[in-house]
Amino acid sequence: MKIALLGDIAFFGKFCLAENQNIKTYFQEAAFLLNKYDYVIGNLETPFADNCKPHGAKSAFIKANPINVELLKYLNISIVNLANNHIYDFGSAGYKLTKDILEKNNIQYFGIEGRGINIDDKSGKIALSGYCCYSTNPIGIDEGSGHGINPLNVSVVKEKMIANQKAGFYNIVSVHCGEEHVNLPNRNHLMMARQLAEVSPYTFYGHHPHVMQGIEKIKDSLIAYSLGNFCFDDVYTSKSKEPLIKQNDNNKSSFILELEVINDRLISYKPIPIYASDNTLIIGQESILNQINKYSQNLKIEKDEYENKRNEILSKYIQSRKSLRNFNWYFKRLNYQSFLILKAARVNAQKFKNNVLDYLN
Repeated sequence: MKIALLGDIAFFGKFCLAENQNIKTYFQEAAFLLNKYDYVIGNLETPFADNCKPHGAKSAFIKANPINVELLKYLNISIVNLANNHIYDFGSAGYKLTKDILEKNNIQYFGIEGRGINIDDKSGKIALSGYCCYSTNPIGIDEGSGHGINPLNVSVVKEKMIANQKAGFYNIVSVHCGEEHVNLPNRNHLMMARQLAEVSPYTFYGHHPHVMQGIEKIKDSLIAYSLGNFCFDDVYTSKSKEPLIKQNDNNKSSFILELEVINDRLISYKPIPIYASDNTLIIGQESILNQINKYSQNLKIEKDEYENKRNEILSKYIQSRKSLRNFNWYFKRLNYQSFLILKAARVNAQKFKNNVLDYLN
């Protein structure tokens, strides 16, 4: 069984079929590659929403025109993870519309409502699970109602992995977590992923940082902390003509993670570099592969050095963001919505502690 795992997928801006008539040409080489796989699985970060209203207190809301389901099919993406911090940006209406469109087009989904996917064919048996970490400040988490996004709870993940292994399935766990635009994973998530490798052999693949992070083997498990963006354009808000988030080379560099599973075992894996240029999605740049190797080597350094290196990267990013902000930027955000965002962040920090930190050795 040959599988391709993709990072963050956002069909808006130049990656929207309704706004860019040449988008299929842009993805042509990628489509040719991905159509060779038995299963292509991506993190669909943009809900399908037409006239749905934004929901909740957030700094940015993103969505996809429903026509973009055609791009999923064109790219041979037959399964998507929905456990992320944007799938509920347009509330229950956008959430329901997204499910309806996927079902109508025979695209399977997981990561919501406790849902996973078990695939058993003649070449292999895989179990797909998806979770969104409270550290990403998500809206629409399932808090026990059976409706909404699967939260990242280490105890639940362990139980699910054990059950899947006993049933003869190889676990592939999709996790939306980490700090945005930082090429080294949060140490707590690093510890978590390594501890899960003690439960059963599995593949962990992450998204949300919107940049690449390293890959490591722990026993018989494969951990790819962040695949980066598969496709993601600049993010705008109603508060400014300038983008809230502008894509740079770091965001545009990513990789497809190729897996080969036979029966219930991972036989091989390969990162396939991709670069989102202005004109096409370029596949196979050697320089990106070198970057992946560098980030992977960084995972092996001692704790104190690791934290210093990571804090240095994070500080540079924060300073670069602050340099783009003036008095008017802050003044426009002195409102009730900003208060709600800060309040939600405090609540989610406590839930992150309860669901992740308290389970770490």
